[in-house]
Amino acid sequence: MTVVTLLGGTLWTLPPLIRQRFRAPMRLHLCLSMFLLGMGNVLGQMPGHATLDGLTFTGFTKLTYNVAILTGLCLMIGFLGEQPLRRRSLIRRWEVLLCLSCLTAMTVLTLTLPPQLRDHTLAAPYLDDWRVRAFYDIGGAYLVLGYGRCALLAARYARRGRPLRRISLNAVSAGLLGLSLSCAFRILWVNLPASHGFGHHVTYVNAFAFGQMAAIVVCAGLSLPCLASTVRFLRERSAHRTRYRGLEELWQRLVDLYPELVLDRSHRYRSLAPLDYSSAVYRRYVECRDGLTRLSPYLQRAARDLTTAEGGAPAGSDLVRLVDRALRLHGDTDIVADTAAAPSIVVAPGGGHDADYESDLGGLVDLSRGLRERRTAAGASSSHRCTQAVPRPGRHPLKAVGRSSPRPAPRPPRQPSAVRVRGDGPSGA
Repeated sequence: MTVVTLLGGTLWTLPPLIRQRFRAPMRLHLCLSMFLLGMGNVLGQMPGHATLDGLTFTGFTKLTYNVAILTGLCLMIGFLGEQPLRRRSLIRRWEVLLCLSCLTAMTVLTLTLPPQLRDHTLAAPYLDDWRVRAFYDIGGAYLVLGYGRCALLAARYARRGRPLRRISLNAVSAGLLGLSLSCAFRILWVNLPASHGFGHHVTYVNAFAFGQMAAIVVCAGLSLPCLASTVRFLRERSAHRTRYRGLEELWQRLVDLYPELVLDRSHRYRSLAPLDYSSAVYRRYVECRDGLTRLSPYLQRAARDLTTAEGGAPAGSDLVRLVDRALRLHGDTDIVADTAAAPSIVVAPGGGHDADYESDLGGLVDLSRGLRERRTAAGASSSHRCTQAVPRPGRHPLKAVGRSSPRPAPRPPRQPSAVRVRGDGPSGA
């Protein structure tokens, strides 16, 4: 779990760091710290130490993952202290000097050990050598100080901020304090031979389990902001997807009239959903706005035929009827006018809101939904009339007319209409 959390956090922070071209020192410290800590745990838990040691020298793997963990902890101290490590301040930072001193001493001790003792563990035969004990004491001392310092810094930041941030940092602080205590117990256990035997109430197995539980608490605290960000991202994506689908009716009818509106033709005929719904919604919004601007002469003509709400721009059902009428008039009525100079009837579909993107987008979504409902209602009414016009089976339509019934008058000739309504739109006519 620790490895997955640390490496997952590295992948989470890496894309923003790439977009910033690695010019964000604090984010860079966090990314490198989690990566080194994660890789250190991977090397420490990997069973095949002999493979890497065979390629280099005996004890290389143990020394490498200690270097990774101590360096990652040093970077974490700089991140939580909001003091990134810079070349001019390296020699004046206690955590850097202490880390370099510990790593140098551990390297010297590893090289002075005989080959059969370099791949040492916390077993009794290895702890009989003072150099092995010194190796664990030096590394454990830095871990105690480093984890303790990070716990204090996390607890300091947990006093302010949002509730989720407080809970996350308090959990991280408690887990780091537990890791510091487990490292301190390991130092005592290494240097007290009497505690190696059986029959004690607290053994190193208990301390190791306590350290694992503390690491789980740290991982849980680090995962809370990630989970919150994931939930927020999914919620925003769902909202953008709803808006994208809400604009479908208006966008499709405008694109049928003006195919040149489509800004990105590669996405029009693609069956897969867009990955970035936010950009897709904005592109569809621009296309709908452009289409309504081109439709302005027909909106002006439709406004003369329909009775809209009093005062100001039309809104609600009046706006839906107006746009639907203008879409039907397109192509049936020849209007010679400059579309760029024609004033637009549809100014602020949101009605009563400021002319910003969110309110304008919400108005266009409502307009599109109204057009879809109007088309659905017209289709249902047309199918209902067709059903009533079909005669019942087995009954002649003129059978009910008696001989004494008067002959119906001849139908008057159909007068040509100045406006020919052609049912070529999606809503029919």
